[in-house]
Amino acid sequence: MKLRQYKSIILLSAILIIGISCSMSGNSQQMETDSGIAYQFVNKGSGETPPDGGFWMMNIAYYNEKGDTLFSSNNQGGAMPMNYMAAQFTKNASIEECFSLIGEGDSAVFYISADSLYKNSSGRPAPPDLVGTKIKLRIGIDQVFTTEEFSAYSAEMEQVQIAKEGEAIKSYISEKAMTAEVTEEGLYYEITQTGNGVKPQVGQTVKVNYTGYLMDGTVFDTSVEETAKEANVYSPGRPYGPLDFPLGQGRVIQGWDIGIGLLSEGGKATLVIPSPLAYGNRGSGGVIKPNSTLVFTVELVEIVEE
Repeated sequence: MKLRQYKSIILLSAILIIGISCSMSGNSQQMETDSGIAYQFVNKGSGETPPDGGFWMMNIAYYNEKGDTLFSSNNQGGAMPMNYMAAQFTKNASIEECFSLIGEGDSAVFYISADSLYKNSSGRPAPPDLVGTKIKLRIGIDQVFTTEEFSAYSAEMEQVQIAKEGEAIKSYISEKAMTAEVTEEGLYYEITQTGNGVKPQVGQTVKVNYTGYLMDGTVFDTSVEETAKEANVYSPGRPYGPLDFPLGQGRVIQGWDIGIGLLSEGGKATLVIPSPLAYGNRGSGGVIKPNSTLVFTVELVEIVEE
């Protein structure tokens, strides 16, 4: 179970999880920055940018010199939020310099040296097959938000997605003959074994055994070695055993923080977690696709006494 993490700054590695959905219309003159980035606007909007600390919804796709798509967010859930910090938009032939040239409603095409892009955006050399080549970036900005506006927008979008997944979850629960309840956040759960009556408090460290499934029954992760071998997800170098984490501190997906808090020590449950309470529209790794509902069987093995 990977811990949930958020980054406020998008480096090149993180750019692999966002993409573009801009329409192509109109033409403009090609320009070039002092650092050598050639660019051309495809659509011109208001150009408005968020206040520092705010957010904008960004779409990105990029291509190699042959025109092959290296990445497109059309397969990653569409526009993704990025924390806006203008002071970090350097002028050194990096992805951040591209960001500094656009605003709300804008979409543009950028041509930038792969060597410079990787070096200045992520501090790493370009992959061997891209050394000495140009990368074509297409970037568009859908919306801009203050921090408060983005918080309200995110909450609204989460509720829309939870409702969208709700019918499939109810069908799954019916097919599995589960006796499930639902929390106010939208987490479905069935307690399959009652524990000893002691429930963890926020901030306490808990130890949890788990197995995670996709809705089709595919096992994508487990803390139980025998289960890993049976499901063909065993990793020889991995230490198996209960995962420990502080409850309610955002160290795991929200569905876990909610669901584990419902258990008593020694208790077991099945959690059916809609994507906004799991990995959202980003997914995780190659198995958990964007907007995936996840199912976990969990056991609260121990509440660690501090």
